[in-house]
Amino acid sequence: MSVHEAAAVGFDVGAEAYERGRPGFSPEAVERLARELGIEPGRTVVDLAAGTGKLTRMLVPSGARLLAVEPVEGMRRQFVHLVPGVPVVAGVAESLPLRAGSVDAVAVAQAFHWFDAGAALRDLHRVLRPGG
Repeated sequence: MSVHEAAAVGFDVGAEAYERGRPGFSPEAVERLARELGIEPGRTVVDLAAGTGKLTRMLVPSGARLLAVEPVEGMRRQFVHLVPGVPVVAGVAESLPLRAGSVDAVAVAQAFHWFDAGAALRDLHRVLRPGG
């Protein structure tokens, strides 16, 4: 699978503008997400389609081991600059570059509408540990 052409081009050249203009998330919403998904120390959590790391940055204080997956190179460049210490890898939701059963939770902040939902959900289930 590959990134939708409009997303690949637009988010690559517009990564800096995305970071400046895209609103963040309310702390209350992120706290609830962390609570519902069990994002805490000792857990491995993927921020899928992480963009510039707006959600990832808010998950860092949870103490979970975080990994960002982002398909667009321009967004990954911004991510590395803005979220030091959290690894980011290239990948798409439909074919995640992760071992089966290797993560406890996957969060997708604002990108699921770009995915092939069926293929993405199958691969999400593949990478999640039992009970994840």
